[in-house]
Amino acid sequence: MECKSFGDAIVIGGSMAGLLAARVLADYFKTVTVIERDERSERPEPRRGVPQGRHAHGLLLRGQDTITRLFSGIREELIAAGATPVNMGRDVKWFHFDVWKCRYHSALDFISASRPLIEWTVAERVRRLPNVKMLHGWAVESIVYDGQNVSGVRMHRRDERETQQRFDADLVIDASGRGSQISQQLRVLGFEKPEESAVRIDVGYASCVFRAPSAPRDWKTLYVVSQPPAKRGGLILPLEGDRWICTLVGMHGDHPPADLAGYLAFAKSLPVPDMYEALRSAEPLGEPVRYGFPAGLRRHYEKLRRFPPGLLVLGDALCSFNPIYGQGMSAASMYADVLQTCLQERVAIGWSLTDLWRPFFREVARAADRPWELATGEDFRYSETTGTRARALKLLHWYTEKVHKAASISPQVTERFYEVMHLLKAPTALFTPAILWKVATSQSTRRSMRRDLDQTSVALRL
Repeated sequence: MECKSFGDAIVIGGSMAGLLAARVLADYFKTVTVIERDERSERPEPRRGVPQGRHAHGLLLRGQDTITRLFSGIREELIAAGATPVNMGRDVKWFHFDVWKCRYHSALDFISASRPLIEWTVAERVRRLPNVKMLHGWAVESIVYDGQNVSGVRMHRRDERETQQRFDADLVIDASGRGSQISQQLRVLGFEKPEESAVRIDVGYASCVFRAPSAPRDWKTLYVVSQPPAKRGGLILPLEGDRWICTLVGMHGDHPPADLAGYLAFAKSLPVPDMYEALRSAEPLGEPVRYGFPAGLRRHYEKLRRFPPGLLVLGDALCSFNPIYGQGMSAASMYADVLQTCLQERVAIGWSLTDLWRPFFREVARAADRPWELATGEDFRYSETTGTRARALKLLHWYTEKVHKAASISPQVTERFYEVMHLLKAPTALFTPAILWKVATSQSTRRSMRRDLDQTSVALRL
């Protein structure tokens, strides 16, 4: 797009949500400035402002599709840097609800890499855009409101509060993360704070990086989840540099320890021995690192009747989920898609940015609904989880458990489950007649298989 339709934009926060927003804005604004608290890194490495970057991250296919569309050739760039292609059916070994999901060649291929590599690669691509500038080491103090519109931000050097500066813009996007102060600033400016929904889960996890063993395996990714009410699970993903990252997780206080011996004992306590056996033969490249996540939090900006024009909010500042489901980066990509659609409509109609917040928050709330419902639906399997529960939740839990069981037999059910998990299809896709039939018939098939196994066992004993 040669002719930019709007003037100057600011993005607060240089993580994935901010970077993807900046990429979209670059097509419509003359200048885009990303303000990031952390200093620039010359190579992929964990950042101070992203402590969760030291843990396993999944780039779901919904996010991968958006990123590869926004940045041509980036998938190949990540693979060249060491990211691993993973086929969901062939390369993922997944134990859940006391069954292993069936293995087959899936149409779904994603890439596995560290969060620092993914984020750094995207940041470098954003940095190359001619109309984008990234300011590192600056912290935004507040937005500037002139009584009619948000017209910029006040900021200072991260470690030098006396070095203050005002930066003007026609649009400010807050992608500063879960700790965003925008809702509090709205109150100071005379606006209402958005309603909040919180689902308390008390997740704690510990991650350790290992040198991948040279011995052959029949999987690239291993996922083991205890059946509720047990609260433990674990995930191994391949990383660049012939490494594994293993993240062990527990909920509601049942958290993995940070010492290596306790870490391995936690892995050994999982319902199948595969995770422990894999780690036992691998060389740890450091000590486990812990991270805690108290609650999923959603801010309902879409319900506000008044809001200062010239300001938008997205990313974890809008909605943050239980991180064990790996939805964060993909949700950020969905918000970027909403932003792009809203700006396209503005350009087509010739409208200003004055009331952009209304359609944006309405549509971004719809985008957030799917990952929020998937995450909280699983969180509510535990009686200790607090928050507002849907009326039909027990029925949904009953049915989705049947889906998991059916996925141990039917590739069709497994593929549909993976499509929903990767945010490619809505959860309602699990209720189509074909899937309902497969789920129903797989139960009788499982009973028949169990009966045959029991008869074989008796015959062998005789």
